[in-house]
Amino acid sequence: MGRSLYSCLKTRDQSILVAAQFQVTWERSRLQDRRSSAAPAAPAPSRSSLCQNLDPSPALSQFADPLPVPLSINLSDSLHQHLTLGAYKIMQKLHRDLSATPMYAFGASQLSASVPGPTLLATQHVPAYVRWENHIDDPTHILSVDKSIHWANPTHGGVPIVVHLHGGEVDSASDGHPDAWFTYKGDTGSSFSSLNHTYINEQLPMALWYHDHTIGITRLNVVAGLSGMYIITSQAEGEILPVGLPLVIQDKQFYEDGTINFPEIGIIPSYHENWCPEYYGDTMLANGKIWPYFKVLPQAYRFRILNACNARFLILSLDNPDVYFYQIGTDGGLLADPLNLTSITMAPAERVDVVIDFSGLANGASVILNNSGPTPFPSGDIYQMPPATYAIVKFIVDEEDGYTEGILDADYMSKMNFTSVLEEEKAMSEEDVVGSRFLEVVEWDDNNHMPLIFTLDNRTWEDAVVQTPIEGTTEIWELMNLRINAHPIHIHLVQFQVLNQQSFVGNSTLLSTCSFDIAYGEEGTCFIEAPREPYAYQRGWKDTVITWPATVTRVLIRFTQRDGSAFAFDPSKGPGYAWHCHIVDHEDNVMMRPFQVTPNNTLAALTRNTASTRLYV
Repeated sequence: MGRSLYSCLKTRDQSILVAAQFQVTWERSRLQDRRSSAAPAAPAPSRSSLCQNLDPSPALSQFADPLPVPLSINLSDSLHQHLTLGAYKIMQKLHRDLSATPMYAFGASQLSASVPGPTLLATQHVPAYVRWENHIDDPTHILSVDKSIHWANPTHGGVPIVVHLHGGEVDSASDGHPDAWFTYKGDTGSSFSSLNHTYINEQLPMALWYHDHTIGITRLNVVAGLSGMYIITSQAEGEILPVGLPLVIQDKQFYEDGTINFPEIGIIPSYHENWCPEYYGDTMLANGKIWPYFKVLPQAYRFRILNACNARFLILSLDNPDVYFYQIGTDGGLLADPLNLTSITMAPAERVDVVIDFSGLANGASVILNNSGPTPFPSGDIYQMPPATYAIVKFIVDEEDGYTEGILDADYMSKMNFTSVLEEEKAMSEEDVVGSRFLEVVEWDDNNHMPLIFTLDNRTWEDAVVQTPIEGTTEIWELMNLRINAHPIHIHLVQFQVLNQQSFVGNSTLLSTCSFDIAYGEEGTCFIEAPREPYAYQRGWKDTVITWPATVTRVLIRFTQRDGSAFAFDPSKGPGYAWHCHIVDHEDNVMMRPFQVTPNNTLAALTRNTASTRLYV
């Protein structure tokens, strides 16, 4: 293993400066070792699957198919509290005029497996036990595996999987550690312990999701279909709100025969045979259907929206000015103060909990849920977006055949007081902070500004653990994005709150002449503004946060349950946890780091390399 660049740097400002140079040769021996063990490059395919220059999908009519609502499984009833779900290869019809698509899907059987997988309904304080099995017997993946990057590489071939409950407070053996993968033939990763996962469900009501998390091929398995929603409810919430309807949004690209068009030739084939920095499909799907329609009654509905795209950021809006989003929750559950919004920005993996009220519309009226998020985000040109990626789903008011679940009472606005649901929550305070970690989000390019590899804190997944927070303590993580595009950062195990954001000079030359230890307004500082409050849609409890370009995003993390009490399990045991970019194409190319929770009785102090006592300036 090559030596971490971070160990060669003497100060944080030196670290930032080196990371900002962009035109580097990054541990070429490591990359060369991986390339030498990879299979010879495949000949160019007859149909274009070149990174970010894929053949367009076949022309398909919009709003030809009804929106499916995934099957729900109640994990709190006696029949399903011990549930077995498997990963299967299936053929799924994604559009009326497109041949069935080969996919990987979760389900209780191959017959019931679907994309997305079943929505798992859990009840707060009622544990659930899920056994995850791998029934995919393909000798190789249906999508091209790039063996030049660090990946599972099972001895006997096949398709490795491991399931992560995204946003879940679970022990690390049940968290879906990237190295805990397993195959149909029985190969396992170094951190594998069991197929049986325990979800204690001590969290407040919120919408989580489950998805594959296998080292090096998460992007492939998620595109192929291995994901679904997991919703925690409670009696108190149920007295105010319906569970709501899941709305899982993805983008994909297709060949004429219905198969998924995923890059087979990488952006730099001499380094990475088929890895591509970001996968953007030209076709939008909701709940596994391409541009569906959904018949609604003239009433208000609760939707649990998930951005399940690999890399696409969404800016959601409704095309009727009389209809808007009433946002009542985020990744981490209900908001104390709901928001009226005309648009919502969502990074990959983020969830929003919204009410959309159709009660003022006439029978037959329609409302289209649109997306205007540029690619890449936010620097991409919106006018270069494929026009088809604007529309996602059409809602049609139908007084006779409208969907009858997920509806709120007519006087729902008078009930939007969530005190009874949030009473177990304990607010975090900066006064409790024991230290802050200054962590860089970095892209390493070749001499032509083409991305080779992505890192966090100038380290990769294989480097030693240096983040070792003590259970029960509160920290500030200062996430510094040195690039021109946004990165969504996900931290396992905990829900956190965005404290503030602060922009700095984005020019690498200027960075060499300033310091991040000097406060804004003083000579020599790198900051160009005072710390600002997070955007409205980033408030509340979260597990995934957008780190904006040339910006430090500070998040407040308490390594406890939301009520401030110790976890119901020992988070220091097992293989540990991860934090990573949730553009999964970046995550797979080592933009992921491990962290290990230190037991509460440990007296070891935080060191300079893992945390300083410096707070933001």
